[in-house]
Amino acid sequence: MVTTTTAIKWPDAAAVSCPTSSQGRAQSECGAMQKIIHITDPHFVAPGKTLYGIDPAQRLRDTLDHVSRVHADAKLILITGDLADTGDPAAYALLREILSEVRLPVHLTIGNHDDRGAFRGVFGGEGFVQAAVDLHDWLVVLLDTKDDISHFGCLDGGRFEWLQDQLFRAAGRPVVVAMHHTPADLHVPCFKTSDMKETDRFFSIVRKNASVRHMLFGHRHVAAAGSLSGISFTASRGTAQHIVLDWEQYGKPIFVAAAPSYDVVMLDGSDVVVHRHEGLDQLPVIRPGDPK
Repeated sequence: MVTTTTAIKWPDAAAVSCPTSSQGRAQSECGAMQKIIHITDPHFVAPGKTLYGIDPAQRLRDTLDHVSRVHADAKLILITGDLADTGDPAAYALLREILSEVRLPVHLTIGNHDDRGAFRGVFGGEGFVQAAVDLHDWLVVLLDTKDDISHFGCLDGGRFEWLQDQLFRAAGRPVVVAMHHTPADLHVPCFKTSDMKETDRFFSIVRKNASVRHMLFGHRHVAAAGSLSGISFTASRGTAQHIVLDWEQYGKPIFVAAAPSYDVVMLDGSDVVVHRHEGLDQLPVIRPGDPK
């Protein structure tokens, strides 16, 4: 069964929907620039444990604190999967506790490291962890690409049909599609294949709808941007371990404890601009700016 139940919303996402002119606001205000935050791959473990010597929970907590300080005007936060490293219910409980302190609306989906049943046991709901979020003149479609029998992404079980329905419902509005897996080869030496099954079917659906303006991915723990089948995308490195772009070795990827990373996605009219935050520390100022 396919469900569109959003995994988590604090506060309710209805707060960001565009009011009609009868509610006292000019329709032109709905065309104003919107900001969303893309976070991915926190890879939580149970409280008191670490992952490759790092504390995933603290890294996400620091990231969310930074977002709250610098981007309090964002409309929502998307976290695109691999929420827990091994699908441990205790890790999901810790994640829920941390997210309960966030004032911005947060929308989650899952990745290959996650366990859908364990996630639902903590966050509630049933079925696939995906949602379509109305954001003024835009629609944000968050897809559950977890395959229960492999680490590859997939959209079977009615998810392709659900995606088609959401794009039809967009009715010409620009759309951002966000999901865990990357539906193409990123041409990183240690990853030689696409992350997903039936990528041709995926692209045939999104290409039919000219409203899909941008795609957001995680999964590979590398920063990338470009165009896939004519649609722009950005892939974020995530808040947990990162992977080194080592062009001389082609085997097992090298993990490093680089600073957490997240993306700021600006939606302006029908345009998309993505800014990347690499690291959360205040850098040394070598020339001060003018006050506003």
